[in-house]
Amino acid sequence: MLGTIVLFALAGSAAATAAIPHSDATIELTRRDPGLTNLDGSANITSLLAEASRLAHKYERNRLNWDTYSAMNEKGPTAKKMKKRGTAALTEQSHAVWTGKVNVGTPAQTFDVYFDTGSSDFTLSSPSCTANCNGKAHYAPADSSTSVRTGQTVSTNFVDGTTSRGAVFKDTVTLAGTTVTGQDVVAASSLSSTVGELESDGMGLAYPSLSAAGSTSFGLTMVQQKQYALYPYFSMMLSYGGRSEITFGGFNRARVLSGSSSYWFNATPDPNGVRTYWQMGLSVPYVGNTRAGGYTTHILDSGTTLIVTSPAQAAEFWAAVPGSAKYDDNFWSFPCASPPDVKFSFSRNTVFKYGVDQDAFNLGYLSSAPDRCIGAVIGQDLGIGTSWILGDAFPDETYPARQTLVDPIVVNWYVIHDALKNRIMLAQLRPGANS
Repeated sequence: MLGTIVLFALAGSAAATAAIPHSDATIELTRRDPGLTNLDGSANITSLLAEASRLAHKYERNRLNWDTYSAMNEKGPTAKKMKKRGTAALTEQSHAVWTGKVNVGTPAQTFDVYFDTGSSDFTLSSPSCTANCNGKAHYAPADSSTSVRTGQTVSTNFVDGTTSRGAVFKDTVTLAGTTVTGQDVVAASSLSSTVGELESDGMGLAYPSLSAAGSTSFGLTMVQQKQYALYPYFSMMLSYGGRSEITFGGFNRARVLSGSSSYWFNATPDPNGVRTYWQMGLSVPYVGNTRAGGYTTHILDSGTTLIVTSPAQAAEFWAAVPGSAKYDDNFWSFPCASPPDVKFSFSRNTVFKYGVDQDAFNLGYLSSAPDRCIGAVIGQDLGIGTSWILGDAFPDETYPARQTLVDPIVVNWYVIHDALKNRIMLAQLRPGANS
């Protein structure tokens, strides 16, 4: 039920909503370890390279979608397809994929989907899917009385030769007790090989400018249709080995520590103010108390386990780590016996720094050199300029408070996305909240 603890003073966020509050609906998020670290503690280089490749595909797709969005708006502004509160328990299908159940259509067709704050399309495999759709449940628009075909088809061609393609439908979607109508759903006839191996399909939660279909993602549609009881939020609590969940239409008061929250307005690096990712501006990395990079934007991405920046900035970061050495084009190693104290500050606020758990930062030792370990900060040109990507290897601690949690930023923190005021909030978990 709705709680009584007031965590945030957010004027007007609930007063205009006439929806009827209801009990939380909970969906467990499941985790499947992809084997980034072997059972003996060594780094699985093959899996790490595959994760880097998957990430490159995602951000390449986002860049192509952004290019299309920009071109459309240069020709003239067009209206982009741009009440309730419920909590869905999530499962981490891999370090980078957190899955839960969603119902689509009338009658409902149920799917396991992964929730990704670093992309925007809601994609399900269709009955006609022939490429990389094995093992996935199929969305059958013909079986839904509320499904409407838009006539739009989206296609993304990747540099490795693989393609994702599908027709766009509008249908009723229910998640965590929250229902929206006319939500865009891409019924895929083919998928990229990088996501074809996943048992689930994907629900992006970023902004329309990153959508191949120009779609408004579920969390933003919820706010647009005023389908929330208290707050225009979607919130995530992710934990390795513990309870994980996603909430739409508010936040789970039982999970968060009162008075522990901080918020930042979503940064818009685009000169026209177009929103893309959930990201904080004027942010900087630290190794110990030493700045290890310049001020730039930091993207929160629940769809990866890595911390990614450009190759040049990765080199600057690792230069601040004693004993570090470049392993390959993406990864760096450090002495296992002396892991770095990695922290991030946001919006020029250097008083409070969010730290990365050293176990999460360590991706495993090198079989060829057991005294050296691979670090979670990698260098990769993803077409996002100087921005950093903070995956679920980021933070678990706050400085100077140093309240030990357990793992990294989107993991073991309560992350709240204010979809109306375009803000990101971080709150500490109550002791035992994710157990």
